[in-house]
Amino acid sequence: MRPKRSLFKPKNKTSNRIEAKGKEATVYIYDEISWWGVDAAEFVKNLADVDADTIHLRINSPGGSVFDGMSIYNCLKQHKAKVITHIDGLAASISSVIALAGDEVVMGEGSFFMIHSPWSMIAGDSEDLRKEADLLDKVAGTISEIYQNKSGKDADEIDEMMRAETWLTGAEALENKFIDRVEASEKTQDKAILFDLSVFANTPDDLLDDPVPTVRGIEKALRDVGLSQKQAKAILADGLPEDLRDVESSAGTTAEASTTRDVEETSQRDADKPVEKKKDKTAALLTRAEMIA
Repeated sequence: MRPKRSLFKPKNKTSNRIEAKGKEATVYIYDEISWWGVDAAEFVKNLADVDADTIHLRINSPGGSVFDGMSIYNCLKQHKAKVITHIDGLAASISSVIALAGDEVVMGEGSFFMIHSPWSMIAGDSEDLRKEADLLDKVAGTISEIYQNKSGKDADEIDEMMRAETWLTGAEALENKFIDRVEASEKTQDKAILFDLSVFANTPDDLLDDPVPTVRGIEKALRDVGLSQKQAKAILADGLPEDLRDVESSAGTTAEASTTRDVEETSQRDADKPVEKKKDKTAALLTRAEMIA
């Protein structure tokens, strides 16, 4: 049964495209693998038109449809070109299988490789569910074989890693022989920030929606809420100035600043209103900026 919406809900426009130049081509899979992202039929058709000696396959994907992914994997394996996979951000679920279509598999710094057992969504009676469970076991077996062939591990070890939903850094993926090397590159993409990965059970905290902010990310966020570049840089260098501390207090993030009189005046007025649970984003950003500074 096809779900009504994407499991991963991409927050921004992502891309899947092919760029050919001379005897080399670059193939981008920067989306989920499914009818909402990289469509297998379209991908296979476009790849068949690529006449190159080397294909650089660049991946940042949370996975998606198993059978679409298998089609893409086999298409890449059968292509005459040498395929070099670059995991720029995330190769999770079926996209980790696609990554292994490369003759050489490389992970960028800060990227992740994740393997797990396949999922399914089905409606039906008990017999339908038993048949679906049997199918899932068969699909898991074919995926396990691909991981085994690359890593040299036995079936029991791979199956255990899949059942546990295993997330690997570049160093860990190299140690487990899923990849061939880790590369340092200024072009390495920001992990998996385009995707909502809360659907998975063991997603590392820094890949969820509220990661620890970077200095560059805080500066951009402050500018997005209306501050100038000079103000944002000043906050990061020196902490919050007094006037912005007032903004933080008025947004409700420092409850201690409220007087008893303020509470009494507003309590009756707000008695019939629903409680606002969502944090003021501007105040939260200012608080984080002060912590980093």
